[in-house]
Amino acid sequence: MLTISQFADRCGLSPSALRFYERRGLLVPSARRENGYRAYAPGQVAEARFISSLRAAGISLSAIREFLRQDSRAREQLLTGWRQDLSARLLSLQLADQYLRGLEASSGPRVHLEHWNEPSMLVWFPVSAPPVPLAFRAAVPMRKKELERRGIPVLTSGYVRTLDIQDGQLRGEVGFRIKPRRRLPPGTRRQDVPPTLFATLECAVRDEPAAHRVFRFLAELGFRPDGVHLERYLPGVSDRYLLMLSVQRLRPEATSEAGGSSPGALG
Repeated sequence: MLTISQFADRCGLSPSALRFYERRGLLVPSARRENGYRAYAPGQVAEARFISSLRAAGISLSAIREFLRQDSRAREQLLTGWRQDLSARLLSLQLADQYLRGLEASSGPRVHLEHWNEPSMLVWFPVSAPPVPLAFRAAVPMRKKELERRGIPVLTSGYVRTLDIQDGQLRGEVGFRIKPRRRLPPGTRRQDVPPTLFATLECAVRDEPAAHRVFRFLAELGFRPDGVHLERYLPGVSDRYLLMLSVQRLRPEATSEAGGSSPGALG
């Protein structure tokens, strides 16, 4: 058996860290000596190092405690979730780094970043309207009120997808970002969205090249849009919308080339 000082030296941790892990129910000493001092078994060294490694990887104490209590199958599911979350965070940092490299203090960027850092759900209502600018604007507050009447809090609202045109009418969907839940209004469609980083650009309704500017900006940084593509109507604005393109994948070969990208990529 090892004293707490000996065990801490073996693990590369401080005695105070070991006491903290014990208080949080992560690593309990194997025994107590007659004098009440903690005693650890040599076999606990690997466990202590493992807990410390997970903390260094940014895993919360509560998540580690849950992991240690699970069987191998549940542990693999938790590990998969942690890997996905870490990949999303790494991607966010990489894009943020390139974004900052392209900034000039004298002029603000036109392309911005928006991060949904928690899993979300989009609920979509089918809509149709004449083919005019911001055709589905009237449907946004109406459908939002419908969700609120059903006790469904709306996180952000006014997302639009135009699908096609039939018989002179635009057909599409109006969506709202809500917290994940099971019961939704009849006739709606749900879309589960993982933590996602968006490149955004505020556009005029007649601004056809808008998407091309975002694509060019991302390409010069070594990234490409993949997955969720949204248009968000802006409250109180009748002639502009926010174009949102999710960024999910990194092209490593392009990233090395993007290091010398110019601030002009932001415009």
